Amino acid sequence: MILTSPRRLGKGIAILVVTIAIGAAILIPSFNAMAKNPPPVTQIRTEKPAAQQQQQQAPAQAGTTTVAILQGASVQGSPDYDPDAAQVPSSNKIVWDNQDTVPHTATSGTGPSDPTSGKLFDTSIISPGEKSTPVELKGVSQGQTIQYHCTVHPYMTSQLTVTAAGQGASTGGGNNQTAGGGAAPAGGGGGGGPTINIVEGAAVQGNPDFDPDELTAKKGDQVTVVNHDTVPHTVTSGTGSSDPNSAKLFDTSIINGGESATISLAQVDPGEHDFYCMIHPYMTGKIKVG
Repeated sequence: MILTSPRRLGKGIAILVVTIAIGAAILIPSFNAMAKNPPPVTQIRTEKPAAQQQQQQAPAQAGTTTVAILQGASVQGSPDYDPDAAQVPSSNKIVWDNQDTVPHTATSGTGPSDPTSGKLFDTSIISPGEKSTPVELKGVSQGQTIQYHCTVHPYMTSQLTVTAAGQGASTGGGNNQTAGGGAAPAGGGGGGGPTINIVEGAAVQGNPDFDPDELTAKKGDQVTVVNHDTVPHTVTSGTGSSDPNSAKLFDTSIINGGESATISLAQVDPGEHDFYCMIHPYMTGKIKVG
């Protein structure tokens, strides 16, 4: 049933047609401009992955090759070092930039079982958000390829290829981070001096870790640290990775299972000094220097 007269219905249709015609007259000429400038909510922006952005960044300093340790690298199978096969001029030093949220290293060799592991270079622990001390490749030749890995996560592997020296490249690297005591890996235990033993199973939180937990020594002593565990550890001065003085007094760097290292107390003043493992921060101890 139609509740209006034919005349009113005709007027309504006429008004609707006129409205559509006016709208079309406004929209059609502006259509191309609207298509080129859509509202913000309809714009799709594609950003390149962080790894590609990293590759396009200029080196931090002439004479330095920077390799990124990518976020999420500790997850096995994820991208780890970028570039994965870096080309390094023989005159350059190398800096590894840890963009991940956990510690890593860059250590020459194919893995911890490689007898030459760490012989050519070893950055020691690189804390999250920090860069390694610049590494200089010594005794290498042009065209040589060097395998390296992370001692904390041995499935993280990569390589460097030595190329001809760059034109005008400087031999200076970036800002060196504070050395943690100059500790160097050693093949065996100490010669009767003070010794800290890392107990087998120490990596399991709550287990005994350092023996003794409180070592008494004298200023100038060489302290031997023996790792009896099956996983890597460190002995690093400070209360933890958030301590601003971490590694300022001494740091063994990575000690693989069954190996040892030494730390010097020559520059350590008398008093009580905390230490911990950078890989397992719940492992803590103390050295009392007399």
